[in-house]
Amino acid sequence: MILVVAILGILVFGGIISAGLATTHHVVQGAAAIVLGVVVQCLSYCVVVLFMRGLVVRHYHRGFAEAVHWRWPGEHRWLVFAVAGMALSLVVELVSSRLPIPRTLPIDKYFQGRGAVYALSLFGISMAPLVEELFFRGFLYPVLARRMGIPLAVPFTALAFALVHALQLGFAWAPILMLFIVGLVLTIVRVVTANVVPGFLMHVGYNFMLFAMLYIATDHFRHMERMLQQ
Repeated sequence: MILVVAILGILVFGGIISAGLATTHHVVQGAAAIVLGVVVQCLSYCVVVLFMRGLVVRHYHRGFAEAVHWRWPGEHRWLVFAVAGMALSLVVELVSSRLPIPRTLPIDKYFQGRGAVYALSLFGISMAPLVEELFFRGFLYPVLARRMGIPLAVPFTALAFALVHALQLGFAWAPILMLFIVGLVLTIVRVVTANVVPGFLMHVGYNFMLFAMLYIATDHFRHMERMLQQ
């Protein structure tokens, strides 16, 4: 149901924006089209979060945060998880350099122009980790754990997390394997802490480090062609 709402949200908001542009006879291409795509995705994700909350309140009669195990870490532990996510990103990059990662991936086509990359960066360190962690570790994992037990639920959740990105990665096995490992780590953290927030913070830190490295490597997103030279 959540996936259906996400897809419908993209179609509806995308249709509304497209219709609005059509009335003005304005054609949006290149980086501007990518920015609009990010806006559509953000709007869709907002609807998804509201739908998740509605499901919990209606069927479980509990607070949303309590039901999905969303508890903010005390003291400065939130920073520890964020830094751990950054470290995980560096490890994955190191391992990836030893694997046959394709030189170009379908997702690369979205990195056109500084405006588009900045929009993708903001989305990648905010809405994307939030919704993905709520869905995979807040909703999917508990259901799988109840039905098949924790030992199977952990890898199945990680596999689902990796496969949902498969199209963006051209179904190349090496980057999908890396995402499976990332999903495995995030799910294990969810199990150990009995909390979704640590995984969310690690996910934010992970994505932040990826974009930070890209920011440095491409001279502040000014030379995106250098992505192909990495």
